[in-house]
Amino acid sequence: MSDFARSLLRPGGYRSVPYAVLGAVPAFPVAPFAVPWALLSPAGWPRLLLAVLTLAVLLGLLGLLGPVRRIGVAVANGLLGTDLPAPGRARPAWPDRLRSGAWLVLHSGFGGLLLGVDGLLVLGVLMPAMWLNGDQGQFAFFGATAAAGPWTLPVALIMLVAALLVTAAATRGFRAGAIALLGPSAAERAALAERRAAMLAQRNRLARELHDSIGHTLTTSTIQAAAAADLVEADPAQVRRALGTIEEASRTALEDLDHVLGLLREEPAAKEPTRTLTEVDVLAVRAREAGLDVRLAVTGPVAALPATVSREGYRIVQEGLTNALRHAGPGAVDVRVVAGPERLEIAVVNALPGDRPRTGRRGLTGLTERVEALRGELDAGPDGERWRLSATIPLRTGT
Repeated sequence: MSDFARSLLRPGGYRSVPYAVLGAVPAFPVAPFAVPWALLSPAGWPRLLLAVLTLAVLLGLLGLLGPVRRIGVAVANGLLGTDLPAPGRARPAWPDRLRSGAWLVLHSGFGGLLLGVDGLLVLGVLMPAMWLNGDQGQFAFFGATAAAGPWTLPVALIMLVAALLVTAAATRGFRAGAIALLGPSAAERAALAERRAAMLAQRNRLARELHDSIGHTLTTSTIQAAAAADLVEADPAQVRRALGTIEEASRTALEDLDHVLGLLREEPAAKEPTRTLTEVDVLAVRAREAGLDVRLAVTGPVAALPATVSREGYRIVQEGLTNALRHAGPGAVDVRVVAGPERLEIAVVNALPGDRPRTGRRGLTGLTERVEALRGELDAGPDGERWRLSATIPLRTGT
């Protein structure tokens, strides 16, 4: 069975009727402006033809407006079941405006023609009802007349089938025309591809943010909970401190999660949490409470760093301490942050475990991408008997 035959069995195959009705709406406010021009021609067909041509020109001019194109795409997607991408907020180019104007003219013209044809065919369906009601009048067909009778039944059936065929064919025609004239141009497709690339980049950034924030919180909380379980009877004060750390870390992670989920839902989210190197001491305190011997050294005006650089620096230290919590051997963890006039340097160094560390490649890969986006460099790997995570981010263009 062909697609057209299958469309006759689906209600969606007859969407052209409401679409045609909606196409007549723009003609009503425009029609009064076409009447004065039509009155300049002789009565009869010339006047009617001039009125139709004037109405078409006015509809075409109306279609040049940017909002008309956006409305046309939305209506086609809603009533015809097309999947046309919505035009961007930028003003459409003139070729796209011309296509929109042409489509508005065709939409209104063929919509009115469809309604007229369907109206005549549906009137034919009423013939058997008139005959069964006792009406013995004459029916005229193309100049010939026939008395009412049983013949009206098959004729009415034929006209009903014809109405369904015409309506289904019009639906397919409307869809093809909408795709051709309202579909994206090459420039719009390029803009759509850019928006999609930006959206994917944003989602990747959010995934990295979640990995850094939630991963650090879960690691810290797991270690703190395990330590608290061992000390619940021997050192209740230490247990309370551990639970406080877990609560604070969880609250911070919930703030990050709420912000990210709000962005994914495209709804107004809570204000984006600002985590910068000015809070690096908080990371050190949490890591110490989780059992690490953290030696933190901060040099230079960290508060004066560019916001983007400071945020990435915070994430670098966070990832380094998270990996140390998971994999470091016994010994101190040295964290060094140097904010110089030309570059930011960060190093997190910890002892290697006996079986060599698992490197946490997913987090390090995300950090590398973000540091490289700032024209910086990030290295991670064994350095003698210790594991070193180091990053250098330039603060001046061309450095």
